[in-house]
Amino acid sequence: MEDDPEVKEIMGDEVDDAADEQRTNIRGSGNAPKSVGSDQEEAIVQCDTSAGPITMHFYRSWSPHGYDRATTLFEKGYFDHSHFFRVVDHFLVQFGIGYTTDKELKAFSLSTIPDDPKRPELLPFKEGMLAFAGSAPNSRSNEMFIAYDRAGSLGQSPWETPFGKVTSGLENVKNFYKGYGDMPPWGKGPKQGPIYKRGADYIKKDFPLLDKFETCSVQRMNQSSGSNLFILSSVVLSVILGFGYLQRKKRKFNKIIIR
Repeated sequence: MEDDPEVKEIMGDEVDDAADEQRTNIRGSGNAPKSVGSDQEEAIVQCDTSAGPITMHFYRSWSPHGYDRATTLFEKGYFDHSHFFRVVDHFLVQFGIGYTTDKELKAFSLSTIPDDPKRPELLPFKEGMLAFAGSAPNSRSNEMFIAYDRAGSLGQSPWETPFGKVTSGLENVKNFYKGYGDMPPWGKGPKQGPIYKRGADYIKKDFPLLDKFETCSVQRMNQSSGSNLFILSSVVLSVILGFGYLQRKKRKFNKIIIR
């Protein structure tokens, strides 16, 4: 993907020290709990946004680790009131930097999960599909994107496995404010680093027209008896491992979605 002039994935240098100060050191399947929920589990996520309501349908069979992380973050309200900080016409909408002050939730959100097997039958990306942004194998954590109509080149990187799609309110997603363009150096939109450091104040001051989530609700379906235990163990392990890292000296970690 990095060689494709049409696609530049973003989670990049802008994250640098800011995310380093918060990112936990759970990398890959060696530290993450094994995904044990039912492959038949699905979730309906309904969100109010500043542009109007949207409904998303997540499928665990598409991306088990991605599904578990995304669904849990939405359930815990991590994305509530956070902004769609990267809106690129015909390409994608990126979000996922929450403003929570809950240290446990922040540690969980910044821990990384293993990549899931690729699903060629889901490619090319269709408008409304959701996947995680990333920078390297097993780098998925909290940032995600919704594909627009010309994002078909996405899906080649190991972290770009779809986990769901927008089923209602896609017109509202397409109406998110795009006037700032892409992130620097491709446009004049916000950088990720200051969002991690300054939170909503940075967006409100310098990019006041960006759209945002209000609140979301989640309805899980077809859960197995072990799903809730897995969710709890995943959160607890991520937090335990995360706090130790948050107290140590930070290292640089870049994430880019390339355009």
